[in-house]
Amino acid sequence: MEIKIQNKKYTAKIVGRTRDNDWSFRASKEITLTMDYDTAAATFMDDVPWSTIYQGQDYYDPEKQEMVTPEPVETDCSAYSILGDITVHRDGTVTVKMGKPTAEELNKILMEAMTL
Repeated sequence: MEIKIQNKKYTAKIVGRTRDNDWSFRASKEITLTMDYDTAAATFMDDVPWSTIYQGQDYYDPEKQEMVTPEPVETDCSAYSILGDITVHRDGTVTVKMGKPTAEELNKILMEAMTL
């Protein structure tokens, strides 16, 4: 799988959680990719638009009698807009957590917007 962030594509492994017990029970995604800490910190930030890109496997189409490569499917993940921990691994990869705001955080944002 790939991710696209700041108009660059990166090969990544993504693990999603609907309730991250380690992070206020928010929905989160852990993105593991080959990158150093400084680059990850400069690339991932709060409110950065990003997406996943899934490329399906080639398959044989018996009607056309040829191999077909399906179009990649891009999914917007910008709802996961809060930067969490960046963990550096000894193998040259980092894992970045991106999470959705909790209901409490969304309520606070709405209440602040109403007072403006």
